[in-house]
Amino acid sequence: MLLTDIWNRRAGSLVRLLSLALVIGPCLVPDLTAYEAPLNPSSLNDAWTLGQRNDQATAEFLTPYSKQFNATNVQNTPQVAEIEILTPFAQVVDQSRQNLSGYSEPRAEQAYHQRGDTVIVLVRLMLPGAYPQAERSPEAPPASHGQQNSMLRPENFWRNFQIAVKQNGKVLATRSISNKPVYSSATNAAPSTLDGQTVRLEYDTKSIAQDEITVDVTSPDAKTTTTTFDLKKLR
Repeated sequence: MLLTDIWNRRAGSLVRLLSLALVIGPCLVPDLTAYEAPLNPSSLNDAWTLGQRNDQATAEFLTPYSKQFNATNVQNTPQVAEIEILTPFAQVVDQSRQNLSGYSEPRAEQAYHQRGDTVIVLVRLMLPGAYPQAERSPEAPPASHGQQNSMLRPENFWRNFQIAVKQNGKVLATRSISNKPVYSSATNAAPSTLDGQTVRLEYDTKSIAQDEITVDVTSPDAKTTTTTFDLKKLR
């Protein structure tokens, strides 16, 4: 057999193998962006590693999971400052980046299984005093410090907001709702004060599809803040 014949046969086999790889390959590559639940061991490793890096790549990954809002009419009413969504994968990343010292992968896996597969929506509400940079409208008289404390700073002011998380126009049922106060840092001139509240809504992943999810937050003065997250683009 001529060397050219041997070479041509080997080249033909190589071409066939490459063609087969091009057909099968995309089926073997995991989707690195779509919302997933439950998390497999490989995904858990990816999430824990990304959180432990706690660098620019970590920040860039988490950026699409939150939307921030500018304050308006801050002299009178509490405001929606931020709306954040955390998928199971993003929860592992977030917890890992907040526990850099001695937080092993087995610990992250154990925490994930204890937590279960949930989607968390966080709504951060800020009180007027948390926006000192905002200019007061000339028509609006300034509220005294005592008035703000009595009218706007009770711990449960967040209950006056209505929060609805929807998919395909249907309001999703929450598994739990809780809140966490946000306090300013104390200084030599002033004690720590309540700046706002973070409202945490938890949902079972079984009730959430890989689709767009909408969050509506309606304030006591009937103003609604709306934002949308596309779970097809979030891991």
